[in-house]
Amino acid sequence: MALQAYDRGLLAVQRGAFEEAREQLELAGPDGRALVLLGQLASGGHGEAADPVRACGWYERAAELGNAEAAHNLAVLYATGRGVDQDQTAALRWYQRSAEWGHAPARRMVGLMYATGQGVPADQDEAERHWRMAASAGEVQALHDLGTLFAYHKVDLPEAAPWYLEAAKAGIEAARKELALLAPKLRMPASVNRRARTMLGVIRAFHLADPAGGVRLLTVSADDGDPVAARTLAYLLQHGIGTTRDDTRAAGLYRAAAQSGDALAAFNLGVLAGGSDDAVRWLRQAAEAGVTEAYARLGDRLSERDLDEEALRWYVRGAESGDKASMFAAACWYRDGFGGPVDLVQALRWYLAMLNVGSGDGIHEAHEIVPRMTPDEIHDAGRLSGRLLEADLFVQRQTSS
Repeated sequence: MALQAYDRGLLAVQRGAFEEAREQLELAGPDGRALVLLGQLASGGHGEAADPVRACGWYERAAELGNAEAAHNLAVLYATGRGVDQDQTAALRWYQRSAEWGHAPARRMVGLMYATGQGVPADQDEAERHWRMAASAGEVQALHDLGTLFAYHKVDLPEAAPWYLEAAKAGIEAARKELALLAPKLRMPASVNRRARTMLGVIRAFHLADPAGGVRLLTVSADDGDPVAARTLAYLLQHGIGTTRDDTRAAGLYRAAAQSGDALAAFNLGVLAGGSDDAVRWLRQAAEAGVTEAYARLGDRLSERDLDEEALRWYVRGAESGDKASMFAAACWYRDGFGGPVDLVQALRWYLAMLNVGSGDGIHEAHEIVPRMTPDEIHDAGRLSGRLLEADLFVQRQTSS
């Protein structure tokens, strides 16, 4: 597919040629992506004075076409009174519409407005519902919101802890601070509540530099049948953290947790199983439960058994989840025709997509395959990967040579 007006406009934006970008984007006609980008240019004042009123107009046109990002941006304008009269009810309406169209950040904002009573009477249950949906859709800030909801509003500390732990794992520094504040509050409930004890054990082991104390608490909960405690204690035993290393006991605890349905325990058990058939079983359980790290490893184990079509499916699923190893594997398999026919567009797509996760490990391979591709194929790979500028550079070099 030849470059369309939107693509040319996007490339111009990425090159900083904003006047050219506006010309091309306006030529795109009723294209929601182009209208949103025009709104962003107007709002940010790139190459000209910022014009939030004009930005609002572009966003409205895009929202009429069902563009979720445009609806979200309109909500921001109404919430802040930028370019329009401030109107929290209108902001909520646009956030809701954007959320209905699948925009996770908007779903999180709907929860925030219910939690704080902006544009609607405060409703903590409704806030929780929206934040859970946002978190499931990958909006990591919603994890911290849920932790705060349970820590300070619903006052369910054992429920607050896992949300803060997930938020901290996602790199939210505020969640780490909240875990330090939460730990002393969990001491009393930990004496009678298994989940509270487990959460306190996890926090002490990984966030308070007290792994030995974590081991003691987790041992009690694991003996009481808690799969999270068993899996976490197994990890500490496997690596000799806060206790003497014991691989045999670790494997037994992983197995018990995995048999209870704990996906992370199944992944760890699959890793410990090496290349055995048990590894396939446990890694498949973890992958089917959505453990991203399991996709590439499962693909490797399936490949060793010549189950190439299934292996490629797991590599692609991992690539779509943002796993670097899966991206590289999927690209190489599409390049070489493993698990299906050769598809250089998909190969280049995943080599380029690795740049989105901070890895340039696929660039050498990308350089090797682009001479076998047409400019349209290269641009298609750029669109699919979200790296149109890099793809266009390949095309320019190919044309020059």
